[in-house]
Amino acid sequence: MYQGIGNNIYSATSRSIKMAKQRVFVSVSVFLILFAALILRLAHVMIINGNQQDKFFDSQPLIISRSDIIDRNGNIVATSLPTVSLYACPHEIMDLNEAASKLAEVFPDLEEKHIREKLSSAKKFVWIKRHLSPKKEQLVLNQGIPGLHFLKTEKRVYPDKNLLSHVIGGTDIDNIGISGLEKVFDETLKSSHEPLMLSIDMKVQHAVHDELQKSIKEFNAIGGAAIVMKISTAEIISMVSLPDFDPNKNSNPTDKEHFNMAISSAIEPGSSAKIFNTAMALETGKITPFTKFDARYPIKVGRFTIHDFKGQATFLSVEEILKYSSNIGSAKIALEVGAAVQKQFFKKIGLLDPIYCELSESQHPLYPRQWSDVSAMTISFGHGIALSPLHLISIFSGLLNNGFLLPPTLLKKERALSEKTIISPKVSDQLKALLRINVTEGKNRFADVPGYCVGGKSGTAEKPKKGRYMRNANYCGFIGAFPMTNPVYAVYVLLDEPKASAKTYGYATAGWNAAPTAANIIRRIGPLLGVMASSEDDPDWKKILKAQS
Repeated sequence: MYQGIGNNIYSATSRSIKMAKQRVFVSVSVFLILFAALILRLAHVMIINGNQQDKFFDSQPLIISRSDIIDRNGNIVATSLPTVSLYACPHEIMDLNEAASKLAEVFPDLEEKHIREKLSSAKKFVWIKRHLSPKKEQLVLNQGIPGLHFLKTEKRVYPDKNLLSHVIGGTDIDNIGISGLEKVFDETLKSSHEPLMLSIDMKVQHAVHDELQKSIKEFNAIGGAAIVMKISTAEIISMVSLPDFDPNKNSNPTDKEHFNMAISSAIEPGSSAKIFNTAMALETGKITPFTKFDARYPIKVGRFTIHDFKGQATFLSVEEILKYSSNIGSAKIALEVGAAVQKQFFKKIGLLDPIYCELSESQHPLYPRQWSDVSAMTISFGHGIALSPLHLISIFSGLLNNGFLLPPTLLKKERALSEKTIISPKVSDQLKALLRINVTEGKNRFADVPGYCVGGKSGTAEKPKKGRYMRNANYCGFIGAFPMTNPVYAVYVLLDEPKASAKTYGYATAGWNAAPTAANIIRRIGPLLGVMASSEDDPDWKKILKAQS
């Protein structure tokens, strides 16, 4: 029987319909498979890569909003500025060589091969450059390199550069404090919205830094330090250590530049220690400023001899021993009082214990374990005991503060929070008179500044090296205060290895270099601190001494 075309399963039309159905089925199947694969891929990205992305951002430095640091007058000395940092996701880089070449054009300080190594890393991200300037950021954007990204960051900036480097310290590339006050107050600066106010006065800091720098150059010294302290509160108004460094620069300073001589060194004070020996003698009540000691002959101790530099070869009073800086007289005072009493007194006034400010690099004092008679004699004129400039000026300020010792501070204080009595007010007044006489009549006349009634004492000490003293290498210091009628500020200046010159008549001792440096500092900072030169004549200091005795 003849079958119609519609019923012929072998006809061309029927085969075409069947093939079409099969193609639709295959297409749908492929689509479903691809769709399933896409779902799995999305799951992988969301779960696996999502975790990796979390790890990536966890490894990024935190964007820290760090508080400013300001001086006592509100001037900013450290602040943070917004920046961007450039990083790359190597797996997103399409053309490795092209990307490395373009980045090398933008950053000439980066070698192209090092950039290429970073971009070929198996890591999910790599840093390319931290803290870009807006100009560099735009140049990178103009290159249009896929796989490069920016992260908002902050950079610590120090407007005064080297001027306060040893005090403030610095931060690392992630804006975390690594030295100085930046390190000590790292958590505070990150958590507080209030600026950290220092006791430092930047106008005074600039003057002190400038004068110390001039003296180092004039006397061909290898370094130096200077501190100005407000006596009534022990606030550090200025602290300078040279050489110094610029904390804005990423390069690490050398050890010498980074070393804060003002607080981290242990230096024999030389004749400046006679101030403490004199205070000890007067505090006993058995010795007055006019008690005399035989200073005619050198003292022989074993193979050593204690002698005076241009001695008077006569009996000297306590006032004259300090004025003429007699080593023999100081040693005789120590022997008269006794080694045990001397050690006990030095302990009482704080010379034998560490003294701290907010900085963590404070040096411990050095002194002999066995405090013998020989030790007592040498310590009486500043050899055999070593302490930092901060330690020395802190004790000195306490002696002039009516005998009240205060802890030194780099933070602004309206008043002293704690105090310790180390000598009587009477002895404190006697010291003021003695120190003024030492400048007007003694060997420290170059420390005098007309109208400022400066009092103080210089000290020269040979530098030790490998257990021996170096004859031609000295530490030269001057410790003083003004005005001695009512001391408000103490000043300490230290020069490291100053050299003799024709101007100093061949001398390299403290009276010829550190004392005039202190005078130059006082002359400049007095008006800045509101202490104006007085036109009144000096009181009769010897008459005052007699009335106090």
